[in-house]
Amino acid sequence: MIQQRMCDECGKRPAVYYMKNVINGVTSERYLCEECKKKHGFIKPSMPDFGNLFSAFGNPLAALYDAPVKKSRIKCPTCGYGSDEYLETGFLGCPDCYKAFESVIYPALGKMQKDVKHVGKSPKEFYSPEEAKYNELLRKRDEAVAREDFRLAAQLTEEMRALKGGA
Repeated sequence: MIQQRMCDECGKRPAVYYMKNVINGVTSERYLCEECKKKHGFIKPSMPDFGNLFSAFGNPLAALYDAPVKKSRIKCPTCGYGSDEYLETGFLGCPDCYKAFESVIYPALGKMQKDVKHVGKSPKEFYSPEEAKYNELLRKRDEAVAREDFRLAAQLTEEMRALKGGA
């Protein structure tokens, strides 16, 4: 049975927060309960936050800050995430945010890329359902011949003829 870790600060309550610091190759770990975490809090590292891509490279959504949408503050009905939070971080709170922030997302996408609709490449070879079925039967027939199951190969050949409309 797994024993629950107790708080490193008070030693009375179970730990619910974990912090690990590595400074100059020296690792320190700290487990805190809810009350001790509120009392002491986690020590924030003194180095800049490189986890936020927008802080490192600039915010491509910054041009939209002065848009009327920002002033009206749209909120997602599902998660409560706000349009200003989207404009600051570029992240959405839930799948329903895409529909709620449609009026904010489309202008931002238009500024970041050529168009808001995907116009990617289509496959080089496109088969109709009949052609795909025929190719699958052909593959199975070749496997049957390789296994020397000629009865199954003959059945598959008949199915292929029927599919092609042959007699």
